[in-house]
Amino acid sequence: MNLIENTLGRFVSDGEIAGCSARIMQNDEVIFEGHFGCADIEKNIPMSDDTIFRIASMSKVITVAGIMQLYEQGLFKMWDPVSKFLPGFKNPKVAKENPDGSVEIVKAEGEVTMRQLFTMTSGIPYAGTDTAAARIRKEKEEEYLAQGKSIPQTVDYCNWVGQLPLAFEPGDHWMYGFSIDVLGAVIEVLSGKTLGEYLKENLFEPLKMTDTGFFVPAEKQHRIATIYHIKENMRPNERNFASEKPAFESGGGGLFSTVKDYSRFAQMLLHGGTLDGVRILGRKTIDLISRDHLTPKQQETHSWDTQRGYGYGLGVRVLNNPEVAGINGSVGEWGWDGAFGNWFCVDPKENLTCVYLTTNLPGDHYSFIPKLMASMYASL
Repeated sequence: MNLIENTLGRFVSDGEIAGCSARIMQNDEVIFEGHFGCADIEKNIPMSDDTIFRIASMSKVITVAGIMQLYEQGLFKMWDPVSKFLPGFKNPKVAKENPDGSVEIVKAEGEVTMRQLFTMTSGIPYAGTDTAAARIRKEKEEEYLAQGKSIPQTVDYCNWVGQLPLAFEPGDHWMYGFSIDVLGAVIEVLSGKTLGEYLKENLFEPLKMTDTGFFVPAEKQHRIATIYHIKENMRPNERNFASEKPAFESGGGGLFSTVKDYSRFAQMLLHGGTLDGVRILGRKTIDLISRDHLTPKQQETHSWDTQRGYGYGLGVRVLNNPEVAGINGSVGEWGWDGAFGNWFCVDPKENLTCVYLTTNLPGDHYSFIPKLMASMYASL
């Protein structure tokens, strides 16, 4: 495993990242675990096996697992309209951008479905993206906060988002956005619990993920890795981590976790929904999550550098073409990443999982992940 150690160590020694932790398991054994660089440069705290990371969008796959438990209970269908559970999504509108730069708000031809939330084809944008709908959302949020109001609870917030214009007709394109956060709100509606309570009871406690949640208690705060601006001489980002339950629990990006905890989650996915005799999901449900769901038209806008050769399943990338991806991995490898450079994969053909957590701002995944993957697969 010297290749992996050398690659990750070089990321730190070359000054490209502050630090990282990784765990790779194959055939249920840890074949590599390493912790490199600093969790806090200023305090000279090294990365360790109990460092807690903001996992950002790697939260999405956990939320998908949670709501698919409710799918298995027959509480919703994939083609159900979201408004069945969140009335704010009734009668959606689209922010249509005209060639002259003007924006026209028009009635959408159809409603957003649950399936479109899972596949990122809903048209619900993140506020910071470059679409008219995103700009409108950002303006509305700024107006809302300027009135002295705080972000509301998860369900209320998502119902509010549902009343804002979409970026395109539901189902027309793939666009990474707020969709999985909306699924988190649906979990609350269907379960009668907060998202954090539901995930704790149905995933974190059964999987013994003791350091995973939407906030980090005061006694664990010292273990949180600092986020660093990697293109600004490792300037530390402001430390302001929740020590108690936030009002809005972001199923799309709000969780904290450790390499060990997330590795247990990944191993459950690898083993068809079961770990250590505890069943979280059914095997066929895992098959559905990890299958490419995009149409050829939707695939045209699924065009990030890190997604070359990949399709998209239910909240996860799915490797279809290693040659196009430039990856020496397996067809069918799947997983996701997070805004701060985090990444994980499940490879059923090699009976392997990898979890890589780091603290980059921006994440700059394409500078690092293909190199990690090349070293990992060459080591098998």
